[in-house]
Amino acid sequence: MMPKDTVSLDQVFISSPVVVLWGAPLEGRPVEFVTKNVSQFGYAAGDLMTGSVTFGAILHEEDRERCFALFSDALFGREDEIRMEYRIVAPNGDVRWVEDRTVFHREPAGEAVAYQSSLLDITGRKLSEMRLREAEVRLARVLEASKISVWDYFPDKDATFATGRAILYGDAENEALLVPRKALWDKLVPPQLRPLLEEKLRQLLSGTVDSAEQEIDIPGPGDTKRRAVSKAFPVRDAQGNVVRIAGLNIDVTKLKETERRIARQNKRLELFHATFLVLMEETDTEKLLGRILEKATELARTEHGRISLLDSEKNEFRLVLGRGFLKAMEGETRPSDAGLAGEVLRQKKCVVIKEYPSFYGKIDDPRLLRLTTVIGMPLFQGDVFFGVLSVAYWDVFPEVDEEILEDLDQFAGAVSIALENARLYESARRELKERVFAGERLRFHARLVDAAARASGVLLSEEKREDALFCALYLLAAAANACEAALFRNSEGPDGTILANVVGRSTPEEAEEDSRRPPSSLVLKDMSPVLLSALEKGIPFHGTLEGAEELFSSMCGASACSRSSLDSVVIPVHLRGQFWGFLALCFRERRSAFEGDELGVLRSFACTLAASVSRWESELEVSAGYENLQKTFSDVIRTMGQIVGKKDPYTIEHQERVGTLASAIGARMNLDAERCDGLRIAGLVHDVGKIEIAGEILNKPGRLSPIEFELVKTHSQSGYEILSGIDFPWPVAEIALQHHERLNGSGYPRGLKGNEILLEARIIAVADVVESMISHRPYRPALGMDAAREELKARKGEFYDPEVVDACLGLLEERPDIIGAE
Repeated sequence: MMPKDTVSLDQVFISSPVVVLWGAPLEGRPVEFVTKNVSQFGYAAGDLMTGSVTFGAILHEEDRERCFALFSDALFGREDEIRMEYRIVAPNGDVRWVEDRTVFHREPAGEAVAYQSSLLDITGRKLSEMRLREAEVRLARVLEASKISVWDYFPDKDATFATGRAILYGDAENEALLVPRKALWDKLVPPQLRPLLEEKLRQLLSGTVDSAEQEIDIPGPGDTKRRAVSKAFPVRDAQGNVVRIAGLNIDVTKLKETERRIARQNKRLELFHATFLVLMEETDTEKLLGRILEKATELARTEHGRISLLDSEKNEFRLVLGRGFLKAMEGETRPSDAGLAGEVLRQKKCVVIKEYPSFYGKIDDPRLLRLTTVIGMPLFQGDVFFGVLSVAYWDVFPEVDEEILEDLDQFAGAVSIALENARLYESARRELKERVFAGERLRFHARLVDAAARASGVLLSEEKREDALFCALYLLAAAANACEAALFRNSEGPDGTILANVVGRSTPEEAEEDSRRPPSSLVLKDMSPVLLSALEKGIPFHGTLEGAEELFSSMCGASACSRSSLDSVVIPVHLRGQFWGFLALCFRERRSAFEGDELGVLRSFACTLAASVSRWESELEVSAGYENLQKTFSDVIRTMGQIVGKKDPYTIEHQERVGTLASAIGARMNLDAERCDGLRIAGLVHDVGKIEIAGEILNKPGRLSPIEFELVKTHSQSGYEILSGIDFPWPVAEIALQHHERLNGSGYPRGLKGNEILLEARIIAVADVVESMISHRPYRPALGMDAAREELKARKGEFYDPEVVDACLGLLEERPDIIGAE
């Protein structure tokens, strides 16, 4: 212990947390003495003792009146001591809580002579208390918001103390409750559940389990009940012994309601899902309507329902499907403006008639007397209204709530989609079937067209008529899937009878025995009257044909007996307005009728066959006539040359040689045979115009005078005028006119240049010069082949076409004797 003389009283007070002050016992509570440690509140002791700062000034304004009232009451009430708590406000604004213990010193008579106060700073404690109260308030609010109550079970008292939602204990007010367990369980726990709870309580108290949980129903106001989950936990002392049970009661009423609602919704969704799958998978409209009615009654929880379809033309509804008591009404009709269906048609939406007996538009039918409630929904395919789906209730008035209406509304939407899907599916299937059919028809048509094209090529290319006709008919039969095709031509018999003669078949005749071969000619009037009538009208025949065994051979794969019943198609053929004959096809099985465009192909095919036969016959006639004409034509050309030769003996041989050489040059230049033949003909007559020149000039042994030469030059124009009147297949007259023209324009009669001159005329010009130079003339001897070659080389590109010159020189090199040389 420190020496007494080293410790002062001021130091003790300064180091003490307690501020001591005293003063006279007056209501203003003057301060006559205060310890220096008052500085912990921000004030100096001298300020308080001199009165510059009064005691009232340091008090919080909310506490000032209360503190002075308590002080005055104690002072004059002759109390020796009072305790109070209040706030002191420091000069810097800080607020401190203090605990004030004031003692009054009194004389024996009881009159106070002084007071002494001890002030202790309790700010920390007050803040803790306030935080605790705030926490308790927040906890209470949390418990209220979370619908939780907190309880403790005390085994020594066999009672439960609870706070929070008292309603979770069957009480209406939120207050602390201390309830004996037996009374609480009698209120809350049904008898059948008590053994289980007794066992759980025993386990908790014995410490064998760390928690327990149980759902219970708690009675509420009236007949209501709340569902709660009670959870319990053992609370142990320092030695581990269970001293009480702490627990929670959690209100799960709304959770359970939500779970039940979700369960109902899930069940509805499952039903919707199953319903939608059924509806979406069914694509047949009639079957789909049955499924729709079945699922609608299931969804509405009734066994009665119907589907009525609208007939817009008759303005009526027909009940096509019914269930329950409405099954017996299937097939019945009602006006489209009557009853529930008429109301749905007007509104185009779901209509609910809760009390059908009082419905203004009810149907007066004794079978409907027990009908209570009915719901009708419109049926749409796309945007088109086409019927009404309705569900009905018999003898009961169901609760038609929003949930049912919402379900039915969704169902109606699904039904519309399903019906539209079914319509689209049926439309797509029908379109696909039509496309497949059209595709098959197109492919069949393409086969016919291809066969016709190939047959036309065969008919044009085959040298042997019989082979060509057989191939063409075979191609047709194969393309048309016919077992045989045959072509018949009409002709007049010796007695004037019209016969149908077989021109060709698609089956080879040599493979058939004579005894089984059908006749080659048929009397037209003896044929089937039905067929004969169609042929006379010019229309195709299709059907089973009597006497078909006379039209088709046994090679078609049928016996004579069965051939008489073959499916046959006969196409009449008209050429130049006359009934020429007919094309016949037979089929082993009945086939569908040919389309118009297919018949068009067959008609064209038949006409092509007939035209080919007629062409072959005409070609035989023409060929014979053409040979005679060619001979005559050649004779005429030669005769023209011989006429000129009467005046100039050299000209006839000259023209023949020029024709031979010109034709050979043309062939060397790769001109076709037709043009080469034209060159030959042009060469034979290119000097025919000399017939108009006097023989004395043509055969004059000496040099011609200028006037005579000008006369000779007129032979080109004269030859043109003679030849232009003849219809040659080549430009013979123009060639004769131009054969003295030269590339540089120095020739006659028109002074043409380059490509203005026909190629044939350029070839004749070269051949003419060569033949003239190597042949003898009255006015000079032959100049020879070498001179002719030199002339060509010297004048190549100037007078003569270079390509023609090269061809001629090459030809003369290879065949120097092609025209001979004198």
